[in-house]
Amino acid sequence: MKKTLSALGLLIVLFAVTFAVGAAVKPPDEVVIDAAQAKKSAVTFPHADHVTRVPDCTTCHHTTKGLTASSGQEVASCTSCHLDPEKAETPGMREMSLKKNPFHMVCIDCHKEETKGPTKCDDCHPKG
Repeated sequence: MKKTLSALGLLIVLFAVTFAVGAAVKPPDEVVIDAAQAKKSAVTFPHADHVTRVPDCTTCHHTTKGLTASSGQEVASCTSCHLDPEKAETPGMREMSLKKNPFHMVCIDCHKEETKGPTKCDDCHPKG
């Protein structure tokens, strides 16, 4: 009887761990950024490549504290704050400027600093 209860307890623990891991939110491999494509084509962002290169997820996901690739946290979309910002000081995705668009500011600055990755318009926004 004692062995049966121990085995049942172990089975319950294994099921709980399996369920918790399976229920975690997996980061996407790619993200298509197309909400502000009025003048340029959509950008296909290779998220999986950046998960291993950028040491801290909050570098980009600045509103989700403690985020890691394995934390399973839900992440708000960039457009929720940056498409049509409520505050004037929040960078907007509709801006084409390298100094006002949040993607241009963060991505291009990092690519230049690391001397890797695209830095020209057509590198990210392919002509259709």
